[in-house]
Amino acid sequence: MATDTDTEPKYSTALCKGQGMVPETLTLLQEWEPGMSTPELYKSVLESGAIPKATAGRVKDIVSRVFAPRYLADDARPAKRLKKLLETGYGPDDLSQLFLIYCARTYPELRDFIVEIYWGRYAAGAEYLYRQDSDVFFRNAYESGKLPNKWTDGSRAKIARYLLGALTDFKLVGPAVKDHRQILSFGIREFTTLYLVHDLHFAGVGDQSLLAHPDWQLFGLEPYDVLQELRAVAGRGQFVVQHSGQILRIAWGFNTMEEFLDAAA
Repeated sequence: MATDTDTEPKYSTALCKGQGMVPETLTLLQEWEPGMSTPELYKSVLESGAIPKATAGRVKDIVSRVFAPRYLADDARPAKRLKKLLETGYGPDDLSQLFLIYCARTYPELRDFIVEIYWGRYAAGAEYLYRQDSDVFFRNAYESGKLPNKWTDGSRAKIARYLLGALTDFKLVGPAVKDHRQILSFGIREFTTLYLVHDLHFAGVGDQSLLAHPDWQLFGLEPYDVLQELRAVAGRGQFVVQHSGQILRIAWGFNTMEEFLDAAA
């Protein structure tokens, strides 16, 4: 008989290949063109030297094992949308939180670490994340069946280092200082709210389910917080929020994600 843990995504060490990789993602979005396959992108990056000082093996890892799973899945919709925003003037500060969303969708261990550990420590008023926090995280993950097997101490230490490195890349914590990193003030940007609510809507998430979607938890938002964020940006997003009791209805101003992106541009 199947259990809940049978269907939950399992953790892996794949994040070790790239962490947040914000500058490299910006470079690859510039290099990539719609319709370009992963091998074609690898060849283009290698020939252009778009990622200087990287060996051929490292470029292959970045393109095929980091960029492609995050942004070329789902018929490359993430890459198409992000490239359009990049070409119309959106920069690293605007796009890095969107990169975080796609990264967390790809690596469940990153999502859970942020939601369970980072925001847990943040809510408790802690100033730092410690290496011991990751030990607690992986022990709980093993007990809940999210680890494919019981990782060695070395494997846990390695993935913990890269998880914290990803949080540094996305500016949730500061750089490593001995065994800890400072917890930084981190909140969702207005454009991130606009992008995410339209992305979820056009992916088929119903109005009533929007407030509780797990992507919002990456930014420490509970359903009530999401509702307030949506009300604050509704004018810019050209939608109308109606909330009465437990019922949420949104009158949408765009018919497709592409229409929203055109307006954002």
